[in-house]
Amino acid sequence: MEFDPPVYERQTKELLNIISNDEKWAKEIQTLAEEELYRRNFTKQAIEQEKQKRINTLKRFYERKADQLEKNRTESYTITEMIEIVIFFPFSFFLHLNPLTEFWELDAGNFKKKIWQRIILIVISLFLWFQLLRFII
Repeated sequence: MEFDPPVYERQTKELLNIISNDEKWAKEIQTLAEEELYRRNFTKQAIEQEKQKRINTLKRFYERKADQLEKNRTESYTITEMIEIVIFFPFSFFLHLNPLTEFWELDAGNFKKKIWQRIILIVISLFLWFQLLRFII
């Protein structure tokens, strides 16, 4: 199989990253990367040390990411943010902004509580703006 760029043109750091990440890279390119490292005079022990170091770094990264996603699940809007949403939400329709984008971003960040708060705030906002318009007209 051909890889672009070819394995032999890749930097050593990239080759070490390839052999260290089973989730991202196929076994075939990992084998080719390891063979290329041997050609670059790396010993099996040096490769294993670098690989383990990178695996540990990835593990810590994913653990921190999981912790952050768990924290996000119960995070709330501040009072200022809530007032901002209630006041300015209807203008997003006039500015041709997609109000669903906010929900997609909140969902991607696992902000479950904020999603429900936003729904409630939007309903409140629409109610208040309709009342205001009814009062003016």
